[in-house]
Amino acid sequence: MPVHRSAVRALATTVAAAALTIGGLAVTTAPASALASPGGLTSNVANSSTAILSWSKVAKATGYEVQVDSTAGFSSPDFALKTSNTKAVPTKNLLPGKNFWRVRSLNGSTQSDWVEDSFQIAPVTTPIPIAPAEGEHLAQPQSPPLLQWSSSQGAISYTVEVDGDADFIGAKSYTTKTTSLVVPDPLTTGDWFWRVSAVKGAGLVSLASNVSSFFIDPLAQPQITYPANDVNQQIEDVVVDWTPVPGAQYYDVQIALDASFNNIANSITNVRSTRYSPPVTLNSDQFWWRVRAVDQAGQPTPWTESLFGFKRQWPDTPQAVFPLGTEGAPGSTGPKPYYQWTPVQHASSYELQVSKDINFSPSAAVTKTCATAATTYTPRGSDCLWGAGTKVYWRVRPIDGPYPVATGLPGLYSTPQVVFETSPATAAGPWDNQALVTGLKIGLDGQAATGAGGCTPASVFDVCDNVPSTPTLSWDPVPGAAFYLVYYAQDENMTTTEIPSIPSTANTVFQLALGNSKATLPDSQAGTAYYWHVRPCLTLANCGPDPESHVTLSDTRGFRKASPAITGLTSSDPSQGDITFSWQDYADTNAGTLWNTEFGNQTAKNYRLQVDNDPSFASPIDTRVVDQATVTAYDKLYPDGTYFWRVQALDYEDNGLAWSQVATFTKSTPAVAPSSPVGGVTVPGTTPFRWAAQAFASTYTVEVYRNNDLTFSAANRVFTATVKTAAYAPSSPIPASPQPYVWRVRKQDSSGNTGPWSQTQTFFSNGVAPSLLLPKASTWVGATSSLFQWTEVPGAASYLLTIVNGSSVTKVTTVATANAPSALKSGKYTWSVTAYDGAGQPLATSAIRSFNVDATAPVVKKITPTTLKPTSTIKATFSEKVRGISGKNIKLQKQKGSKYVKVAAKVKSLKKGKVASIDPKGRLGAGKYRVIFNAAKITDVHGNNLAANSVAQQLRVTVPTSNQRTAAAVQHRRLPGSGTLP
Repeated sequence: MPVHRSAVRALATTVAAAALTIGGLAVTTAPASALASPGGLTSNVANSSTAILSWSKVAKATGYEVQVDSTAGFSSPDFALKTSNTKAVPTKNLLPGKNFWRVRSLNGSTQSDWVEDSFQIAPVTTPIPIAPAEGEHLAQPQSPPLLQWSSSQGAISYTVEVDGDADFIGAKSYTTKTTSLVVPDPLTTGDWFWRVSAVKGAGLVSLASNVSSFFIDPLAQPQITYPANDVNQQIEDVVVDWTPVPGAQYYDVQIALDASFNNIANSITNVRSTRYSPPVTLNSDQFWWRVRAVDQAGQPTPWTESLFGFKRQWPDTPQAVFPLGTEGAPGSTGPKPYYQWTPVQHASSYELQVSKDINFSPSAAVTKTCATAATTYTPRGSDCLWGAGTKVYWRVRPIDGPYPVATGLPGLYSTPQVVFETSPATAAGPWDNQALVTGLKIGLDGQAATGAGGCTPASVFDVCDNVPSTPTLSWDPVPGAAFYLVYYAQDENMTTTEIPSIPSTANTVFQLALGNSKATLPDSQAGTAYYWHVRPCLTLANCGPDPESHVTLSDTRGFRKASPAITGLTSSDPSQGDITFSWQDYADTNAGTLWNTEFGNQTAKNYRLQVDNDPSFASPIDTRVVDQATVTAYDKLYPDGTYFWRVQALDYEDNGLAWSQVATFTKSTPAVAPSSPVGGVTVPGTTPFRWAAQAFASTYTVEVYRNNDLTFSAANRVFTATVKTAAYAPSSPIPASPQPYVWRVRKQDSSGNTGPWSQTQTFFSNGVAPSLLLPKASTWVGATSSLFQWTEVPGAASYLLTIVNGSSVTKVTTVATANAPSALKSGKYTWSVTAYDGAGQPLATSAIRSFNVDATAPVVKKITPTTLKPTSTIKATFSEKVRGISGKNIKLQKQKGSKYVKVAAKVKSLKKGKVASIDPKGRLGAGKYRVIFNAAKITDVHGNNLAANSVAQQLRVTVPTSNQRTAAAVQHRRLPGSGTLP
């Protein structure tokens, strides 16, 4: 139809005057009753901890409310959430079985009706035992019971039951957060059964696994090394020795008189050494012995099958020194009767027999028995003296004490000697109760005291020095004296006495004997001496001057007793667990001690050993009394360090004789040898720690530090644990780290002493980091439709999703392997996921991935042309490129009465979606028009829907015949039900 130019100009002016307004965005909302419920409900259960719930967008909805419950009534929802997203993922574990969920739309205080659906959650996965293999034998101690099983998805811990019976009644239960466990309690020999169940949370426990079994083998038996197995092999000092057994905390030893061990001579338990010598003498006999190791469970190995035997023999025999004689040439006791013999090793005393019978018949009528701790016996009267002219036989035997029998263990008799007795010498002349005793002399034995040796002091001030043993006293007879009282004191005035019961004798030679109140004298204290005085008596009512508490009498004499010190101290290899001390037998020490042409004759009843870490020996850590010149500390182990030790002989009266020189040793226990992981190897965070077992170990302490911390600071300590086995599986996995971990281990022995730390070992923990699935790297994510997904990490109980946008950081903790945040604003983001174990410790962190968010919805910016013709093509320009430009989504309508009718038009996209072209298929007739955009179907390239707004534009077409102007309105609005605002 022809159009007047004047009319077109007028229209253009009108249209120009009514220019398009793009600044006002009017969002129109539907009435409350029009808010629809969500549709398209779906549930994707990725695993038993991850249920991805989703639904379709709802027009006019600004958010949604979601609830999940194990019951259809939703009386107490297990999970509830309000979100702007069209997806939701519960962040806590849900009960296995059927779960119900519902969702409704929200717009301010307006709520739609609920819509419901359901999904199934699988039961907690039952772990599967992996190691040890069914029925596997575990050699001890190098193969402790390390139990391993498959992981259960989402488990925060595992419960392991171990029992000696498959019924698990009274089973031991252990909890760990990893998939392995070294049974911390030592297990006895035999078969054991175990099973494991997984725990995901309160009330979320798997069924117990199938029962698996293993067999604990006994420790190796000790190997006997000494003495050789020969019951006829004679040994004097009893020492039994065996090889150490790794894993044994101590040993039991038995020594018996028969091969069946029915008659036990010694039974010793808790022996913390591999060498044992009885502290009390064994008798001379055949013995059998055996040993067994005791493990950490207190369970002994079988006794050594080979029962070793030996013969304890004390072959040393005293040799007669005086008097000597045979049947053909009898000897004589002489004017100073005494009996003397050579000392014997181990002898604490001697038993002398003097008999008128060659066979030493036991009748007291023919045989007399006397006892002394010295090697000289001096008869005092009728004791061991029959009378002048009597032919007698004498012999002596050593007695070894202490011994279970009070009389001691007797040794072998000397060869009998045949002698004629003589009476003690007397001096002619009248009795004088003021007479002085002359010829005062001492010697180590009778020969020296009565002969050319010994010491003859000139006065009380002429003290005989360094006398190595209790001396024999000698003097000249006093005319008229019937007997003598012999006094010993610690001062010249005789105010204090060592012999409270004053001995008397008719002899003029004297040695203390077992019948006296003391048989031996202690060593003199520094600067002091012993004083002795012989008091002649005619009768007890008529004696010489009393020396007690008296001005010093001129015939008092003194001596200083100073026994020789033990020599030849040696100790065993201090790098071993036990220490053996040895020294020269005291009989040999004295035999090499020369005093005034005499050699010492003192032997030791016992020895006292002292060990201390202080050379002053103020508080010795170990003091023990033994019967042999060797001892192993069998009942205790010493801590590592430098030690000082000394030994002294004890005489018959348990007097401590001179201490030896102090010897030293440095105890240095070998460090434990780690076996895995070592050498910087990379291992999973659940890898157990292993090391070589050591003998005498009671427990082990293992420590792990992060950040390659070789200073072992507490801040970097991952854990410290004390266990009884040579392996340990941490109760929580070692977190993954690019920095190496360091670890060390040391033992505590069965005496509680701590050994040195092992060589430090390093390893890397790779954990198992989550792999990010969605969104892909550098993609655009919808602001209200995002979903983050990642792979499951074995052993992980929870995950931390971290989303970073500039300085804004969002953290979400969840048990699921997915999460749908409520809404994201426009910007550049990064995200990562950290897996955590059941103890809340990080296992590993994923790589960091980036993504983008466009939260701005596109809008219609303008409608052209501004001057409209009946043949014009209408163009809509958007704020950004959009998708969905089509005739279905953009429609041209003409008002007809109170309604609008469709105007056929061809719609196409221009400028790659930035412009929509609406080309009417016919001429535009006079009337009012509008353009309708379906916002739910038109989105930008990032998925944001076209924003609902109103663009006012007067589009008029004037017909020349009427010169009438008709307004055409162009509107962009959201169609009901077409979607939701971004």
